[in-house]
Amino acid sequence: MKHVGIICEYNPFHGGHAHLLREVREAQTVICLMSGNFTQRGEAAVLPPRARATMAVAAGADLVLELPFPYAAGSARYFATAGVRALQALGADSLAFGSESADLDALLAAARRTTEQVFDEKVANGMRNRGSAALYFDALGDERVPPNDILATEYVRAILEGGENIAPHPILRVGAGYHDLDTKDIYPSATALRAALREGKDITALLPPTVREIWQDEVKRWGIAETERLGAPMLARLRAMDATEKPETEIADCGGGLMERLIRAAADATDYQSLCRAGATKKYTDGRIRRALLYLMAGVTREDLLAPPAYLRLLAANEKGREFLSETRKTRTVPVVTKPCDIAELGERAARARRLAAISDGLYALCLPKAITPAVLATEPPFMA
Repeated sequence: MKHVGIICEYNPFHGGHAHLLREVREAQTVICLMSGNFTQRGEAAVLPPRARATMAVAAGADLVLELPFPYAAGSARYFATAGVRALQALGADSLAFGSESADLDALLAAARRTTEQVFDEKVANGMRNRGSAALYFDALGDERVPPNDILATEYVRAILEGGENIAPHPILRVGAGYHDLDTKDIYPSATALRAALREGKDITALLPPTVREIWQDEVKRWGIAETERLGAPMLARLRAMDATEKPETEIADCGGGLMERLIRAAADATDYQSLCRAGATKKYTDGRIRRALLYLMAGVTREDLLAPPAYLRLLAANEKGREFLSETRKTRTVPVVTKPCDIAELGERAARARRLAAISDGLYALCLPKAITPAVLATEPPFMA
């Protein structure tokens, strides 16, 4: 590994993340491609991107770039595909990721099964009744891996399908399980830490020592973002819609009758949580509902998710990270920008990406407890160590 990439969320940055960074520290450059305002389950990140990127650099990352919206809020396939495409375009030669098994042969076998048409047919048929992770790995048959390895499998699949210059490097995951809510584990899960935040608890002592001061400063500055604050605008948007009318462009993750279901649910729901509960079924999981609502507000289409990233925003870097950017200036095939005006001359696809980023900033600003304008988020300069 010379230039190793990590696709991440750091929501919030915890001990397991610090462990993975330590495991790849022998690399010349550690590049983190991190979710921006919103994360994979369609939820607002607890802190803005630059704040989380600053913690990553303090813990050992050399360069942190933003995985753009809407990929960052996408399902595992879109999230992984966009991430691998971006890292390859940057010049990374390997991808490190946490894995429950860290068995590359098993992950390769599972990834190859997901590229077969028969697998896609099994998933499509099964999702009529089951939309869970269990269905996904049921369809993998004897090669299925632990449910938390869905993303690991998708990383490997994305590499097999288009990341020929990147080597997969699974690292055994340590600490609490993904859904474990126990904060007494030596490495509590991000899920447990977010649950503690929702209960109003101070999680500073549960974070790695290297990021605690940064965490406290950033929380004091921004407060903790909560997706629930989007409930009122989401209800207003849905109640203004007619379930019998088809939108001009189909919104991503809203097909198969879900849009109509959400419109009906909005008539009786009173807030974000009740809206999500009213929309969820075995077919429409909680994560799917949250993504659908977010994509509806932003006008995200499937074409937006299928397009490769048009540019990447620089969030944080140390000297080694800046050296990498300088050395790859002429060889990387994806632009790296530091401010909105850098995007103006990048073409139509970049203009669309910038428009979605601006909408994301506007929605995220509503999730923060303090009165913040979208421009404050859009013009936040990179952190330089």
